[in-house]
Amino acid sequence: GRALWNTALFGLLAILTQLTVNPLAAYALSRYPIRASGKILLFLLATMAFPAEVAMIPSFLLLKDLGLLNTFAALVLPTAASGYMIYLLKGFFDSLPPELFESGQIDGAKESTMMFRIAMPLSKPVLGYLALMAFMGAYGAFLYAFLVAQDQRVWTLMVFIYQLQNTAPKAVMMAALTLAAIPTLFVFLVAQRAILRGIILPGEK
Repeated sequence: GRALWNTALFGLLAILTQLTVNPLAAYALSRYPIRASGKILLFLLATMAFPAEVAMIPSFLLLKDLGLLNTFAALVLPTAASGYMIYLLKGFFDSLPPELFESGQIDGAKESTMMFRIAMPLSKPVLGYLALMAFMGAYGAFLYAFLVAQDQRVWTLMVFIYQLQNTAPKAVMMAALTLAAIPTLFVFLVAQRAILRGIILPGEK
């Protein structure tokens, strides 16, 4: 029960942080392009070229120095920003008609108002897709969660199942794995249209 609660809280925090940090960064890059915007995008794309395991040891050492090991901050903060999500959102924000923002400026709307009243509502399909990816990433996290959250009080469900194999018979392990796979399967079946729209819509724009 504790592991299930930890996983649910981890998933919720991951969704909230990623839907806060990534849209803000993407909106700033889209609305206020600078001379180095191309280099920034190239850097974001470069982060997608390396597997997540490459950054585990540096992240572990940094979290250790900050005293954040065995906390939810250690699970959430390193994944708060995603190069892929920022790149995807920036492309979508760039595709929005500039007339919408010009109308908002004429009416005296602040930049924050235009972001939350114009850009974000129009980006719901992409944001929904990113929220699903954040949840599924948090729910299935094992190796990184096992590395930075070794305290039993902050074990996620996947770490708990891994530890369970030391004491439980094989039949119990198979049952646990089957039950653990049900939520992701259910989420995918229910939200598959949102996933497809989040993938296809930015490309069409």
